[in-house]
Amino acid sequence: MRFTHAIVVRIPSKVKFDDKKLAKSVDLVAARKEQEDLNETLREAGVDIIELPPDDTNPDVASLFPDDAAIIINGTALLTRPKKKDTARHAEIKSVLRDLAWTIVEAPETEHGKAVILEGSDVLYTGKEIFVGLRKNGTNMEGALVVGRIFADLPVIPIQIGGKLPLKYYVSVAADGVLTTSSDKEAVSIRNKMEREATHRYKVLTLEKEEAVNCIEVNHHLIFRTDVGELKFGVLERPTELWGVTATELSKFGVPLSKFCLLVRKIRSSKNILP
Repeated sequence: MRFTHAIVVRIPSKVKFDDKKLAKSVDLVAARKEQEDLNETLREAGVDIIELPPDDTNPDVASLFPDDAAIIINGTALLTRPKKKDTARHAEIKSVLRDLAWTIVEAPETEHGKAVILEGSDVLYTGKEIFVGLRKNGTNMEGALVVGRIFADLPVIPIQIGGKLPLKYYVSVAADGVLTTSSDKEAVSIRNKMEREATHRYKVLTLEKEEAVNCIEVNHHLIFRTDVGELKFGVLERPTELWGVTATELSKFGVPLSKFCLLVRKIRSSKNILP
């Protein structure tokens, strides 16, 4: 899919993790280098990077994930409602999106009288339809209903997830009409549900490494992790170009990798809406 901009958040001098043992294992210098490499790779793919400054006053790890903060499709930006919401960071992202999106809508606190939880990492837009992962401590059915209401011109398909990780960890878009997944039990279950409910058919690339499934497809460039030893991406054909990055330290902050950038396509006229 085509994108013009990416919103990213720079890593602060310290980061607050829920898991203190994990926090001690993170090399912040190496993580910043990996983030810089990811940003540079996005630039080389034709994307303008909008860097939000680090927030040393609120260094919670969740504030580093702009992709969880909004869902942007065909000029409409839906500001989400994650379980752990960084209100100040969401306000920054909303301000940036005023120059990039035609319409900005904020997810309500409730839908049909029940609390809404909605995270961008649970929402997979294939260019043809939208899959919304429903999981414990993540996006719920009320969140999926909000997505369906805001993007009413597209099929919106809720998919129940048994694990704790977001949908984009288990399934990703590698190219037009091509999805990636793994042979992990939960991934197979999700794939089967998606195949039953989908309104379109996709080719599926089943990878050996579960950690490699999430990738970032932008302007015919596929950005994938080289540090997990996955070899199957080579079967993808032109015009897709393969560009590898390392995310050994970034992945300790959270997965999937796509959490670290919110991709946007600035649409200048109605003629440019098609993916």
